[in-house]
Amino acid sequence: MRLRHLAPLGALLILPLGLITGGCPGDPEPPPQPPPTPDGGPTGCKLEPLGDPTAPIEFEIIALDPEYQAYPVSDGDVVHNLFPPQGGRVIFAGVRATNLDPCAVQLAGAIRDPVSQQARPESRTTNLKPLGDGWGASIESDISTFSNIPTCPNQWSSRDLYDAPYELTVQITERTGRTASKTVQVVPVCEEAGLIDDCRCMCKGGYVLGEACAPGSGSGGGSGGAGGADGAGGG
Repeated sequence: MRLRHLAPLGALLILPLGLITGGCPGDPEPPPQPPPTPDGGPTGCKLEPLGDPTAPIEFEIIALDPEYQAYPVSDGDVVHNLFPPQGGRVIFAGVRATNLDPCAVQLAGAIRDPVSQQARPESRTTNLKPLGDGWGASIESDISTFSNIPTCPNQWSSRDLYDAPYELTVQITERTGRTASKTVQVVPVCEEAGLIDDCRCMCKGGYVLGEACAPGSGSGGGSGGAGGADGAGGG
């Protein structure tokens, strides 16, 4: 891993995402999302600072597995292409962080093809949930607190978007403007039960939008809606 400022990621975030995050004709219908939990939201957040807000921001990247459990992501780890409410496939990338204000954190993520340098970014504002040890994190039960990085339908990478190396970058920006970022080498995979063949079809290199994929038989669409406990929740 390497910690660095990442100005190019901000530029990536202006790329249009409509063609990336749209559903595929073969996608099963995602279940309805629960109503948001009332909380202060990013603008009304009154959480205390995490750790030492005068020290440099520290964080680790976390991601969701097919059971929607968070795990730390390091160089060489797999990340999962999962079926979100908006259709297609995304990587849910979040953070566990300290030494910052947990309110209204700008969370940006991007997946990059190291061969073509093409990338797909996503950004959102969220609150980090305090963990009680000076750290705060994206909330497993609330996918809106994770960057929903669009991967498939694969109309941007000439290579398969599974079982091949890619670069994952996550950047967090405090509302004071302080920023920190990390880039790790990862291997996206299609391992969501009942949706593996469908995932590999729409994530393969050369996929054509509208191409028929095997219908999935499992559940998808993520878990959790906007909002979170203790004033933490996403936008």
